[in-house]
Amino acid sequence: MSRSSQNTTLIQDFIVFNLEAHEKNIGRLVSEQFNVSRVTATKHLQRLIDDGLIEAKGKTKDRIYTLKEIVSKTITFDITPNLNEDIVWNQEIRPLLSVMKENVLGICAHGVTEMLNNVISHSESPIGRIYVMRNAAKVLIYVMDEGVGIFKKIQRQFNLADPQHALLELAKGKLTTDERNHAGEGIFFTSRMFNKFMISSDLIDFCRFTRENEDWFFEDRTETLKGTTVMLEIDTNSIQTTKNVFDAYKAEFDTFGFTKTIIPLVLMQYEGDKLISRSQAKRLLTRAERFKEVFLDFKGITEIGQGFADEVFRIFVRDHPDVKVNHINASEDVVSMIRRAQAGLQLIEDQQETLFKDEK
Repeated sequence: MSRSSQNTTLIQDFIVFNLEAHEKNIGRLVSEQFNVSRVTATKHLQRLIDDGLIEAKGKTKDRIYTLKEIVSKTITFDITPNLNEDIVWNQEIRPLLSVMKENVLGICAHGVTEMLNNVISHSESPIGRIYVMRNAAKVLIYVMDEGVGIFKKIQRQFNLADPQHALLELAKGKLTTDERNHAGEGIFFTSRMFNKFMISSDLIDFCRFTRENEDWFFEDRTETLKGTTVMLEIDTNSIQTTKNVFDAYKAEFDTFGFTKTIIPLVLMQYEGDKLISRSQAKRLLTRAERFKEVFLDFKGITEIGQGFADEVFRIFVRDHPDVKVNHINASEDVVSMIRRAQAGLQLIEDQQETLFKDEK
């Protein structure tokens, strides 16, 4: 490839993957980034228009460039015991994404089949829908049903206090309402493969942004959403692979599934800005004994109470010596409270060791 062709590819890729955030000034941005004239920048924009990848609206002075939808299609189907998610993928969805890079196609295949299998197995919905949108920069997929709703189903199955607690359990992974046929790993891994992942059900939206490594939940919808909608979004130039994600979390993968989990404590903030009580800690640690290693992510948490810290870092650690509990992204105040609880555990251990020596 000639240097001129390389420059053209670099400039056009830059336009495609920066256009969404700079639709009004993309020409000036290209000119500054690549040290080319505005006329040259406009020629590159026009070539992308001619190729059907972007479109322009408005007159020259107020022109806005946007990515053009290359694919936009909704598939509706009946949910029956004979429905196979791989057939839906291969016959209906894959042909819409055939030009994607192999790693992106693999992630889309994983996400669609896992989420569709959840619809078939758990939703109690009569119908399902999959919406696919593709432009030059990203693939957007919605998997929708009209069933009982994922958070309510988990709440009911595990006798949890509220749908928000169901969300927290879901974020940990290794959770399923059908343990005989499912390992409870699908959502956990899928949410980490895509750039953006969202589950919407009832009044709750749970969002995971992989690039920022952040989890958020919202309860500001005015209408109750019937069933469950899962949104999957990935950049067309993503270098992520399914193998990378599995390798990152499998730890010592055994026949029972993955043994490590990361729990974002920000998902507990529906109970208030501060995590202070032992009951909150007990909800946080529900099913934690199923893992060999637990990472508590304190990003967004400014402080915790003594009772909360003591329940997690002294009592739980004391009662579950086979589970390693780690903390990440903790502020100085949080770390101070954690160390206080850990010091209490160490004091007890030292006393027990002294007593054991005296008895000998």
